[in-house]
Amino acid sequence: MSYCKRELYAVQTGDYAGQMFVVVDTTAEFICCLSLPIMENIQVPKESFENGRNSDIIKFVEKLPKKIYSVVEAQYKANENPDNRRQQFNTPNISYSKIAVEKDGDTFE
Repeated sequence: MSYCKRELYAVQTGDYAGQMFVVVDTTAEFICCLSLPIMENIQVPKESFENGRNSDIIKFVEKLPKKIYSVVEAQYKANENPDNRRQQFNTPNISYSKIAVEKDGDTFE
């Protein structure tokens, strides 16, 4: 059986029970999925995927719309890159000042 990108499967039992697998890629040996809501890349051997589907461990839900799938695919690719840290810019904190803050005369004590 062939599996297509954008297909969404619900995992009914087992270690991944309660999760959804979105097919992102297929290779000769594996079906590459993004696990939702964990947002983790999972590579399932094709034989295991077939067995799971035939024994109702996983069930086909729907084919995701292209706009939603584009977000899933972007997350999958981001997970593949281990150096995927958001850049943190060295901007000075504007609210911080080395000068002591003067007391405001209108405060209640």
